[in-house]
Amino acid sequence: MEFDEVIRSRRTVRVFRDEPIDEETLRLVFEAGNQAPSACNVQGWRFRRLDADDKELLVRMGGADFIARAPFACLVLYPFSSDTYDDEVQSAAACIENMFLKATDLGLGGTWVCHLPASWRLRRALVIPWHYKIIACIVLGYPRQERRPMARKYDVDQLFELERPRLSLRAVAKYLYLRQPFRPPFIERRFTKRFEN
Repeated sequence: MEFDEVIRSRRTVRVFRDEPIDEETLRLVFEAGNQAPSACNVQGWRFRRLDADDKELLVRMGGADFIARAPFACLVLYPFSSDTYDDEVQSAAACIENMFLKATDLGLGGTWVCHLPASWRLRRALVIPWHYKIIACIVLGYPRQERRPMARKYDVDQLFELERPRLSLRAVAKYLYLRQPFRPPFIERRFTKRFEN
């Protein structure tokens, strides 16, 4: 595909064909991710591949249910930064976007999953070292449906206009809930999906 076509045809995909992705194709996707820019050129992104049991565990713990049906899933990790900027999030996000663009070029689809259990629970369940921050879970596969063009919400000129925030009770509740240092599992199972879906 031409570069502009790749950018315009990339879509969030959550429903996949029941077809595995070969290792060479996955390698091309991860090589594209590895070419991303990173803060101070740290290139600290690391990945924890999720097998079928791991994916089922994530769903049982309160993660998005489509994770279990994805042919490929992995966690994106990055070493904690020592300064006040979230450069680990920015760097990992650049890596993930490169991966999604390459996946689109190869006929794959996927999405960045943030609907996950609390990071401390994931860290414990999947034995992730303490010095890695869990940035996201990504899923990949061959889309079940053909990609459709979608209009963007804003014209380019509108992107330079700053809007006044629309405050709602739901937004405030979500903000406060997600900033709790400890979320009991029974509350998380009951309320997280309500906030995120």
